[in-house]
Amino acid sequence: MEVILLIVTIIGYSISLGFSSSAKERPTNYFLYLAVLFHLGTLINRSVTAQHPPFTNLYETCILLAFLLILRVMIWKQQFNPQIRTVLIGIAMGILIVALLLPKSMKLPRPLMPALNSIWMYLHVPAYFFGYMALLFAGIYAFILLLQKTDHNSTITFLKRLDSEVKIAFFFLNIGIITGGIWAYVSWGNYWAWDPKETWALINVLTLAFYFHLQTPTKLKKAIIVIITLLSVIFTYWGVSLILVGLHSYA
Repeated sequence: MEVILLIVTIIGYSISLGFSSSAKERPTNYFLYLAVLFHLGTLINRSVTAQHPPFTNLYETCILLAFLLILRVMIWKQQFNPQIRTVLIGIAMGILIVALLLPKSMKLPRPLMPALNSIWMYLHVPAYFFGYMALLFAGIYAFILLLQKTDHNSTITFLKRLDSEVKIAFFFLNIGIITGGIWAYVSWGNYWAWDPKETWALINVLTLAFYFHLQTPTKLKKAIIVIITLLSVIFTYWGVSLILVGLHSYA
C-alpha cells in the first residue's frame, strides 16, 4: 500500500511539472494538490504502520523532507516565482524517487530503538529539517546569483532572501547540534563521540559560519560558501548514512 501511494505521489508531481512547463496553471495546481494528498497519505500510512513519527530513518526522512518542501512552496507561494516553484517541486520529486529506490531492508518499518525513544528526538530531528530546508532555498538563491545577468534590483532582492535563509539555516543547524549533544548524553553518557554524523554536522556549521565573517561579502563569495555547505549537508544526509558506519548507522 505504501509503495503504491508513493508511486502515485511521484506520478502526480511529474504530471504537475509537465503542465507547469507549458504554463497551464489550473491543471498544474490540480495535480499538485492531488499529489500532496497522496503524499500526506503516504506519511500517515507509514506512521500507523511503524507506530512512530515518520522521521527515524533515511527512508522516512526523505519522504517527510520532500513533503515539507512542497508545503512551504504552497503556503508561501508568493515568495517564489513560477520557475523557482518548478525547481523546488522537481527537487522534492527527486528526493521521493531516491526514497523509492532505497534497498528494501532500509524501508522496513521497525520499532524504535531505546536510544531513539526520547523527547529529544522531537527537538533534534525537526531542527535539522528546518535547517536543511532553509539551506536548500539558500542554495537555489545562490545558484541564481551566480547565473543571473547583471540586474541591480533583482540582485539586491535575491541577496536579501539569501541572507534570510542562511540565518535560519545556521540557527537551526546549531540547535540540531546542541539538542543532539544533550540527546547523546542522555542516551550514551557523553555529549560528543566524534561519530561520522556528528563530525560532518560540525563541518556543516563551521563552513556556513564563514558566510558571516567575510571581510568583503560579495555575492560571488556568499553564493560559493552556501553551495559548498549545501553539498556538505547532502553528503551528511545521504553519504554518511549510506557509506560510513557509526553511532548513527541505525538511521
